[in-house]
Amino acid sequence: MKESQIQELYNPLFLYVRKRINNQEDAEDLTQEVFLKLSKSDSDKVDSLKSWVYTIAKNTITDYYRKKKLQTEVIEDNTFVDEYNENNVVEELGGCIAAYLDKLPDDYRELMKLSEIEGVPQKEIAKQLGLNYVTVRSKIQRGRKKLKNIFSDCCTVSQGGKGSIMSYEEKSNCSSNADDGVC
Repeated sequence: MKESQIQELYNPLFLYVRKRINNQEDAEDLTQEVFLKLSKSDSDKVDSLKSWVYTIAKNTITDYYRKKKLQTEVIEDNTFVDEYNENNVVEELGGCIAAYLDKLPDDYRELMKLSEIEGVPQKEIAKQLGLNYVTVRSKIQRGRKKLKNIFSDCCTVSQGGKGSIMSYEEKSNCSSNADDGVC
């Protein structure tokens, strides 16, 4: 392998390794190790040197993690049961959101109740109400946006990493819940 080939491959390879390794020094060491393994291999019989180098790099990274035996902590399912139960929060908010549905304009209210509360598929709603499916789909999307705006004016919702609802808090300055006791 020529020095010019090494120089051409080094930076892209280092960036490839660095992207997969959290430590700068380890990434440099692994890049060097890849070139050491390459020098020991029979690279003359390889059709694509670049593919071969990246294969060696991938395997070297795998070996690195095996040697380090990086372990992730397993969080027990019941660790947060007392503090957080998504089903309880969703049930509480379900009643709250149902009350906010009544604040939607008439042409959205029935569609949203059928779709979001009763879980009726949009195509079935279109058949039941004698409406075009595309119209139902559009109105439900617009209804969701309107409901979100109404709801966010009165409540703050905390979400987890994948959008799951962690908790909620009513805003004290909301006129809707002061009148109705909605949430």
